[in-house]
This record gives sequence, C-alpha cells and structure tokens, in this order.
Amino acid sequence: MTAVGKLLLGILADFKWINTLYLYVATLIITGLALCAIPFAKSYVTLAILSGILGFLTGNWSIFPYVTTKTVGIDKLAHAYGILMFFAGLGNSLGPPIVGWFYDWTQTYDIAFYFSGFCVLLGGFILLLAILPCWDMCNKKLPKPAVPTTFFYKVASNV
Repeated sequence: MTAVGKLLLGILADFKWINTLYLYVATLIITGLALCAIPFAKSYVTLAILSGILGFLTGNWSIFPYVTTKTVGIDKLAHAYGILMFFAGLGNSLGPPIVGWFYDWTQTYDIAFYFSGFCVLLGGFILLLAILPCWDMCNKKLPKPAVPTTFFYKVASNV
C-alpha cells in the first residue's frame, strides 16, 4: 500500500487544483487518527484495513520534498530537509524504547499507539496552522513609500 500511496499521492500532487500542502496535512491528520484507532481494532479484518490505510498514507513521503520547498523556499531546502531528516531519525531511534517503556508500564501497546497518533496529529495541526493564508506574511505586498516630487541636491565642488 505504501507504493500505491506514493504513486497516487504523487499524481494528486501534480493536479493544479489540489493544494499539495493541504494534501500533506490531510495525510498527516488521517495517519494520526488511524494510529489512534488501532487499539480499537478487535478483528483481523479491521486491523488489516487500518494497516492498509497507514501504508497508503505513509506514501506521503513522495510529496515531502515538494512540501518542504513550498514551506521554506528553495534557498533553505537543503538545511530544512536535513533538519527534518534528523528529527525523523530521532523519532525512529527513540520510538522503540519509548514504546517498550509504555508496554512495561501498562502491559499493553494501547498507550503507545495513542502517543504516536497524538504526535502525528500534533505535527499535522502545527503545519496546518503554519500554512493557513492568514499567516502568509512573506507574500504580502508592503505599500510603497511616497515618491518625493522635489529633490534637493547639494553640489560639492572645489572649482
């Protein structure tokens, strides 16, 4: 499903009438909700459906570089992508010990799924707030200062 998600989300990102930033945010929010729903899966079929949804939505990595470029600009892409990969690696490194600690503490994986879903939801909502049009200060045109109609020049001459 990840391969299908990468393909379809990449195709969707190419349509001009789809805002790719909102598409990425939607995948994050639905991923967070699906992660939080896993503890409620009481049958194999439900778990398989949720796993398929999660697999499809992790295909959002195909639009990740584009979203990063739209968010920070092409000039800062290398630095931003490096920072994002650092935090992704940090999450991949710290996730298993934290989940193990949650399991040791509660003897169930439910809190681990709620925690990971909450983290993904939080990231999705923070990105949503960052890309809302009301925060778009970079592209707003500032009023031009009034052009003076008279110029006074002091001539500096030794002649």
